[in-house]
Amino acid sequence: MADLAGVTPRTLRHYRQIGLLREPPRDRNGYRRYGVADLVRLLRIKGLAAAGIALSDIPSFLEGRGAGVGDVLDTLDRQLADQIARLEEQRRLVARLKSDADLPGAGLSQPFNALTEGRSEAAIEAWREQLTLFAQLLSQEDLARLYAIYERMAESAAFAELGKRFDALGPQSGDDEIAALAKEYSHHFEAVLPEFRDVFRVHRKATLFELINAHALTSVNDSQRKMLAAVASYIA
Repeated sequence: MADLAGVTPRTLRHYRQIGLLREPPRDRNGYRRYGVADLVRLLRIKGLAAAGIALSDIPSFLEGRGAGVGDVLDTLDRQLADQIARLEEQRRLVARLKSDADLPGAGLSQPFNALTEGRSEAAIEAWREQLTLFAQLLSQEDLARLYAIYERMAESAAFAELGKRFDALGPQSGDDEIAALAKEYSHHFEAVLPEFRDVFRVHRKATLFELINAHALTSVNDSQRKMLAAVASYIA
């Protein structure tokens, strides 16, 4: 019986114990004797359970009793739809993690790639971390506005080039080089700064703008820190 239905003997015993299957008569040798009707019922039970019907609801389906059967199916259908939606969202997240655009938001791949082309691994990772902060703390509307700013920045090669020069700053960099880069960076950044400040509204006890500035200082060397401080003084 179990082999024919593709279930385990343990499952068969469980179905008997909870009343889904009858207790069949025994032969003289003590073995239970099931009939074809028992096998058909078992196959129906197996099919209903595979569809997600609770074992406690299966008797109603087997006997075709009452309008409650339709309600159970409607409930199950809604539950399955919710599960499908969750699984589809998980697949989208997995696809995003597998792609080069492992970024928190749709449509950001092109400007991100343009602005980080040729940048150091540390700088690219810092960008990703900042975008993760944005995705958590900004509304979808503000994220869309922020990405539009990045798209305009990506249209100019100046920002990517300035980024590469920033990455190159180190112990060998003199004050004049740092000051010159800060001034040039400020000149280009001033055009989009008002829009950034408008997006980075006050969030909880600190502004997101201050939070991003604090994050920027966690992965820079002394020369880069001097450059950022100079930029802040220029655009204050």
